[in-house]
Amino acid sequence: MAADPEATESKREHAYKQLRRLLILQQIPEGQRLRETEWSARLGVNRSALREAFVLLEAEGLIVAGPKTGYYVPDLTVRDFEEIEQVRYVIEGAAIDIIVKSGLNTPEYLQPLVQTCDLFEQLISDEYHLSRVEADRRFHEKLVELSQNRRLIAAYRHAPLPLVHPESVSGPQWTESGQGALAEHREIVRALLDGDSERARRCLDEHLRGVRRPSGPRIRKEPQAEPGQSGT
Repeated sequence: MAADPEATESKREHAYKQLRRLLILQQIPEGQRLRETEWSARLGVNRSALREAFVLLEAEGLIVAGPKTGYYVPDLTVRDFEEIEQVRYVIEGAAIDIIVKSGLNTPEYLQPLVQTCDLFEQLISDEYHLSRVEADRRFHEKLVELSQNRRLIAAYRHAPLPLVHPESVSGPQWTESGQGALAEHREIVRALLDGDSERARRCLDEHLRGVRRPSGPRIRKEPQAEPGQSGT
């Protein structure tokens, strides 16, 4: 019996979205091979759908084909991280300019940004590390979305821009770095509310260049499931 094309596409999309989320949040170690048997089981999809998801992720630059077979998570260099930060600054900085110039920087309109900050603060307090990373990225996604520029939003969503998060695993360093990032998020919002796009851009630049404050190994394992989080 032939496979249902719609079902295959659904499984492919599921695999693609789940893997992309983990790659963007840097929850799969660099250099690791993505073994089909392991990931098809983890994601609950067949290997055909998984291969199609791999092809999409390779096209985005989030994974690379091996020299012989299979796919791997690329090793990101300092240069890679610098380029990621530069591109994010260009896109998010443009969003800041649009919001201010369009008069969208009202307390009511920017309330979603404030809410992401509040959620971020709660997750830091509760020590939900993976959720905190996701809330951090959500702030930046929401900033771009509020520009209402469809092409800018599409460019941000489809760019292979892993979130460069603090290089600490847990404990006081992780909490401290999170609180620092949160303070910078709130300062960006204050600058927007003041209509000061130059200050907002400056805060954004400092934030993107400073997110790797603590030294130490990056997070390499997925934290335990947290309330409100879907598994993979």
